[in-house]
Amino acid sequence: MALKNRLIALLGILLLAVSALAALLGILLLGWMLWAGPTATRVMAAMMAFGLAIGCGLTGVVLRKRAAGTLLPSDVDLSVGFRGGQGGL
Repeated sequence: MALKNRLIALLGILLLAVSALAALLGILLLGWMLWAGPTATRVMAAMMAFGLAIGCGLTGVVLRKRAAGTLLPSDVDLSVGFRGGQGGL
């Protein structure tokens, strides 16, 4: 079980690294568009890079939280906000 969690955590880290690289690529593409002007290909490439960054980033975070065992809350939330603001009940 520990090996499985380590592999899931490693996959999460790799996805976060891909997300960071895709975000940097998107920033570079935006700079290129500002420098040379937008074309359909550049705009589409930037949208794909930022979409990849969001998708891989969120998936990586969920996988790392799953491996750590903190994906879902373990206790019922008994705070006032959860009860709809009814403080004394």
